[in-house]
Amino acid sequence: MRRFSAIAILLTSLAATHAGAVEAPRSPAVGGLASLTTAPPEWRRPLTLVGEESRFVGEAASREVPIFLTAGEAARTAKIQLAYRNAISVMPETFRLIVRINDVVVGETAVQNSTQPEVLNISIPVGVLQAGFNSVRVSIRQTHRVDCSTSSTYELWTQLLPEQSALVFAGTAGEIRMPADLAAVNPVRDGTTAIRVRQLGASDTSDLDQASRAVQAAVMFGNFIHPRVELVSETKNESGLDIVVGTASNIVGATGLKVPGIGPRHQIQHNIQTGNVALIVTGETPDEVDVALDALLQQAQQAVPEGAAAGIRALRNISGWKAEGGDTMTLADLGLETEPFRGRFYRQTIRLQMPADLLAADYDRVTVSADAVYASGLLPTNKMIIRVNGTAIADAPMGNTAGEILSKRSFFLPVSTFKPGLNTIDFEAETRTSADEKCSFEALVDNRERFLLSGTGQVTIPPLGRVGALPNISSVIPGGLSQLSKAGDLTVFVPKARHEAIETALTALAKMAGVSRRETKAHFVFDVVPAGTPHVLALGAYDDMPETILRESGLDVDKLRRAWHQPVSQISAINGAQPRLQVASAGNSVPLSLNSTSTPTGTEKAGSLPYANSPAPAPQTSGMLKVFDSNGSDWLLRYVQPVRDAISKLTSQTADRASLLDVGRRADLPLTEASTLIVAQGAKTDGLAGSWQSRLLPNVTSMTVFVSPSPRHLSQSVAEILSGSLWQQFVGDAAVYNATDGSISTRVSEQILLVPTESLSLQNLRLIAAGWLAHNVTIYLAVLLGLFVVMTAFMQWALRSSGVKEP
Repeated sequence: MRRFSAIAILLTSLAATHAGAVEAPRSPAVGGLASLTTAPPEWRRPLTLVGEESRFVGEAASREVPIFLTAGEAARTAKIQLAYRNAISVMPETFRLIVRINDVVVGETAVQNSTQPEVLNISIPVGVLQAGFNSVRVSIRQTHRVDCSTSSTYELWTQLLPEQSALVFAGTAGEIRMPADLAAVNPVRDGTTAIRVRQLGASDTSDLDQASRAVQAAVMFGNFIHPRVELVSETKNESGLDIVVGTASNIVGATGLKVPGIGPRHQIQHNIQTGNVALIVTGETPDEVDVALDALLQQAQQAVPEGAAAGIRALRNISGWKAEGGDTMTLADLGLETEPFRGRFYRQTIRLQMPADLLAADYDRVTVSADAVYASGLLPTNKMIIRVNGTAIADAPMGNTAGEILSKRSFFLPVSTFKPGLNTIDFEAETRTSADEKCSFEALVDNRERFLLSGTGQVTIPPLGRVGALPNISSVIPGGLSQLSKAGDLTVFVPKARHEAIETALTALAKMAGVSRRETKAHFVFDVVPAGTPHVLALGAYDDMPETILRESGLDVDKLRRAWHQPVSQISAINGAQPRLQVASAGNSVPLSLNSTSTPTGTEKAGSLPYANSPAPAPQTSGMLKVFDSNGSDWLLRYVQPVRDAISKLTSQTADRASLLDVGRRADLPLTEASTLIVAQGAKTDGLAGSWQSRLLPNVTSMTVFVSPSPRHLSQSVAEILSGSLWQQFVGDAAVYNATDGSISTRVSEQILLVPTESLSLQNLRLIAAGWLAHNVTIYLAVLLGLFVVMTAFMQWALRSSGVKEP
């Protein structure tokens, strides 16, 4: 019965694929290319492919992207145009490129060209496109022309050319009339969505605060995957979105634009000829502008995307399926392509967007239930592997030479292997045969089906511990900084108000809103961070950034100066007089000022962590021992006291090793002249003294810094790491990015400070406690030992009290 069920899954998948091909009759093609000739004018809607997203690597690869169409565009005659080129190692006889729109096969080609771009034009059948979001999936099948080894599959690639790939419609663009249609704003040539903030003459930080809120609302309405914000003084007659925020009188005086009506309001203006769209938010007074922004943001957060089911799936998965905990979804829901595999090394990737306040620890596990089948004749050394963020976590042998059906085979992935924000789960399978060892021509062209991973498999996310953990830079872009404050406030410090740094800050805030779908109420400051500010995001060039800010984030200023050859920053007397701060970080921590040998001041001692030379508190009698403190129980006190002392010593030693009571030295970041961006986060707390509640969840403040050798490097580097999957590699309390080779070096922390973000329900507290114990195994074992001793002592006391004599 089990074998029959799995075979049914396989046949159903194959039937679905065949049915999709039948649904989309293809136009006659010449040389394998389908074509469509339309009369001018034509309107192009580019595919939003950025960086490595346009590159297909391996023997089988696919990419699914969402694309938004207005009702008028969806009803028109349309075609899809794809430009691509291949690696020279791709065998022409086995190459296939398949195009699906909303899960319907609309065309394919076998034309392969490694010397120049190939352009494919495919007509789209009427009725396939729908108003709203649609799915465009491009799948590649390719094999090596001379090599049968597994390593050779990494040499196979097909590159789509985004600037020449688009949906093409007869006529002009559909009109954008309401915020829900902002998703129809065309991306620019590099695949990003240009958002231009119009400056209304001389502006101050409050204007930027309002502009940031409008940008975030637009990003949530438009579901922009790769927003890029810039400040402009005049409207540009080109594709993109212009943001204009201010009082009605200021807008009229600076731009001549008039928004009809009175009171808080907004309006959208669309120039169909140029593709320029303007979102205007206004009121008669600054307070009315804030009211208009409040209403717009509320609508944006509640907006539900519309379109084809496949289009909504593509939109949900493009930034990673948002996992809140306690949910189950199929691999098909997560965008996995169900196709028989005919190569030697199978790879597919799904993406999960974990909560920004995820507590990653070994308190539970994510379960993957896979439905798969592999063919007979494979080598017994083959196996299926599941990786989380590139690390192999689970595997299953595929050693049955007669083939096997894996029905609901369970793989367990600890929650500790995930992190806040974007995570990847890779499915890999080696499917080599003995013929591949010889690699004859017959083996090279062997196109039989070897493996199938069905979309009916499931991924189950357990209930997740929800609490902010600092320092942890991976939670920044998913919106973790705004969750640390009940009001969602965040102070954004841009020293000297550099133009490029302000644009970078607005872009980062826009990306946070797009991923988290929550507003970050940013408050920009340019000169000095106000005292008592709990959480700060600082962005700027090294020469502009105050040394105190860098030290608070855990960076070695002297090493930065040597790496970037910058002059010594002139720190004001007030900054120089500020006490040296301590960073709460994981693992072995390091003093922020490596050259300072002065003793801690009184202010420092009241900081986040006690110093090692602080006097030890006087021992107190345990409440547990007071229970037994009565006449005739001295023997029990003498029995339990040594065990208590041993447990206290063990706990103290564990805390010392966890750097909770000592400040040691840790490995520093590898900074060089080629380092173009550093992201670092430091945290401190009011102290570990006080009640147990304040020790478990103390009042924590943080400093997060994006710093580069120059404003230009800052702008370019942040745009690069946010436009693709590079940010996924930013973990721990600090990371260094080298734009030359794309390398990222990190410094991972183990000592964590917890900040409440969700309601502390009984279940959430249980998960937080379990996660803390998972990070402190020695204390966990000590507690178990203590409970065992107490129960043993209690039983012995009970037996003595009952008068029962021992034999």
